[in-house]
Amino acid sequence: MKKFIFVVIVLATGIALGVYFQKQSKTQQIETQAQTAAERAGEAVKSGVEQAETVATNVAAKVKDAATNVASHVKEVTTNAISEVKEKYDSVTH
Repeated sequence: MKKFIFVVIVLATGIALGVYFQKQSKTQQIETQAQTAAERAGEAVKSGVEQAETVATNVAAKVKDAATNVASHVKEVTTNAISEVKEKYDSVTH
């Protein structure tokens, strides 16, 4: 009878240890998966930020080009208007 109780205790201990270690590996596996997912999310965010910076740089360059073109046209129109006013003034004064 004492041997039977000893065998039951040893078996119960073995089963308990088996369940414990099985859960430990699953916990570690879940932690590893969570860490991998977090790293991938971080990489995705970094990629998104880099793309946004590229778009912002392109927009800034296009705005600068547009402003330069507008300034050039305004200068041209102003020069033409001044020339016409000067010509009319000269024709009136002579």
